[in-house]
Order: sequence, then C-alpha cells, then structure tokens
Amino acid sequence: MEIKVKKGKILVYRVFDIGSEIDLEKVEALFEDKKLKERFKLDRKHNMSLIISKSPVSVQLGAIDVKIMDIVQTCELVAKVWHFGTVSLCFQIPIFEGTTWPELIKIASWMENDTALDEIAKIKAKEFQDDIKYAIPATNNDWSMNEDFVTYFIQEFDGLKGPLSTLNEEIDVAALILAESNENLSDSIKKITLENTYQYSRDDLVVVDWNSALVIEPSGSMDVPLVIEFALNQLLEMRYYDDLLDERLNKLYNNVVGRNKGIFSKQYARFAEEAGQMYLEISEIVENVENSFKVVGDFYLAQIFRASSKRFRFDDWTKSINEKLGNLAEVSKLLHSEVNESRNQMMEMIVILLIGIEVIPLIWNVIF
Repeated sequence: MEIKVKKGKILVYRVFDIGSEIDLEKVEALFEDKKLKERFKLDRKHNMSLIISKSPVSVQLGAIDVKIMDIVQTCELVAKVWHFGTVSLCFQIPIFEGTTWPELIKIASWMENDTALDEIAKIKAKEFQDDIKYAIPATNNDWSMNEDFVTYFIQEFDGLKGPLSTLNEEIDVAALILAESNENLSDSIKKITLENTYQYSRDDLVVVDWNSALVIEPSGSMDVPLVIEFALNQLLEMRYYDDLLDERLNKLYNNVVGRNKGIFSKQYARFAEEAGQMYLEISEIVENVENSFKVVGDFYLAQIFRASSKRFRFDDWTKSINEKLGNLAEVSKLLHSEVNESRNQMMEMIVILLIGIEVIPLIWNVIF
C-alpha cells in the first residue's frame, strides 16, 4: 500500500533583519488583540534544558493565497519578532490529504526553484517593519540578505506499516529533504543527509538539514519547528554582523592606509575612537544574540537545537566574527598608539619651544 500524508503542512520560513533591536513590549502594545499575538512558549515539560532570555512575539497576519505548482492554496501567515532585530515570516501551507510521498517530493522541488514566495515575503516583511517602526530604535533597510528554510510537518500517515525508525526503508526521506525529484540519490548522500535524525518516542521523528527539515509529530506540538526557527534567526544575525564587520573594517582600512599622519591632525584620534566604539557595540550585540537561547542539558529539544546550529555552521560564523572583532581590536590599539605618539611629539615640540623661549633672552643679553 502506497504511503500517503493524511494530515500535515509545509512551513516555509523567510527571515529578515529589520533593525538593530526591537522593543517587544511595544510590539505587544501595537497588537492589543490577544488573538493576534502571543509569546514564544514550548509545550514539552522537559524544556528546562533550554533558557530563553527574551521570548519572541508571534503575530497572526491572516490568510494569504499562494500558488503551489498549478494550484492556488490559502495558507496562514505568521510573523515572529525577535528582540535582537529579526522578523521571521512563516507560510503555513496545508498538505492535501492523500498526497503521496513522490507528490510531496515534487512539491518540494517546485518550491525550491520558485521565487514567488520570496517576493511575497519581502513585501510582507517591509509592510510589517512599517507597522512596528515605533518599536525599532534604528531600522535596517540597507541589507538585502535573508534566510530561507522549509519544514515538512506531518502529523499522520496512511499506509505506513513499520515503525518510524525504519521510515527510510519505505520512503525516500533524503529526496524530500534535498528536494530532489529527478535524481536517484546515492547511499552516501542519503547517509549524510539523514545523520541528524532524532526520536523522542517511537511515534515521532525529526530529520534536520541545512535548508530543510522533516518533523513527524502526531500530537501537533510545534516545539521542534520553533527551536529550529530560533537557530535560523540567530544564524541570520551572525551573517549580518559578519558582513557589517567586513564593511566597517574595509572602510577603516581605506581611511587609514595611505593617509599622511600630521602631528596636528585629529583624524587618527577620530578613527581610533570609531574603532573602539564599533568593537564595543558589535561585541555586545553578538553576545546578546548568542545568549538569547542557551542549552543547559542533553534533552531532546536541546539536541535538536544543537543539530540545527551544527547544520547551519553556526560555529564557523561565530569564529569568523570573533576573528574580525580581534582584528578590529588590534586596529583600535594601533590607532591609539599612533595618537599617543603624535601627542608625545606635540609635547616634545612644546617643551623645546618653551626652552627656546627661556634661552633666547639669555643669549640676547650675552651678545648685546
């Protein structure tokens, strides 16, 4: 009997950076209707393994029509606002009852290459940014990059015979994760794709990859998608500040390299001050992002969060940012050294001038 999806949905995420930070209390005040907003919360009782510094706010943006292949479907659009400056839009697209696994793979492949959702998400993100502009001290409109992710959330199957632990023996899970409807994937690729597979009970299963995930959860709990979404927002912020450091460092280098250093010039002092201030500001923000979600145990959701962070290569972005912050600190030290040297030269000139003022009258008296 062919396996079919009886109940499920596709969660399509688009994450944008819209400001340096967001005042979540003001966002809640803007949406006074409790049906429209809610704070981030997890259902599982063992969520003490996770520490959330500031819970993001979810806002229901209502129903929206999207075209999936040749069919126009109505889906729910939810915006989630994070205090460190991001908003994630989630298109909750229902999977028609009776959809076969090959059909679901074809939908995944189509969505991978379609750009319509990207355009809709950009428009909605800009509209939402305008709606909550009073809650954003400094908006960000210059950075066009965003993160995308897809979670295939399935509650119930028809035709599934064996346990979920042997699901890949009955259907091609890797093909869905990679959105490959035409290629016959090799065993090595399947093994790599499925290495981050987790189960809390015999009735649920999670597979996490860098661009998509499969979540089978009969209870309908959204804990796992929420944890993955948290990691996705952190990733976008790390990418943003990595790019920002590149831009600031290049600008600083161009201002300093090849510029003549005058004793009376205050430019080096200004550059040194800017570099030091930049280092402190970005270090604080990056630390704020990293500490927004902490794992203190090896429980199920903590494992999912670690797996997501690993797949998103979070450590590589953190290492890159720390190296650039180190470079920024060194540049700041060098500039301050140059400033101090200029000041010392200035003091030496003043001392010589004062000595000259004292000596010239004596010489004048001796000669004349």
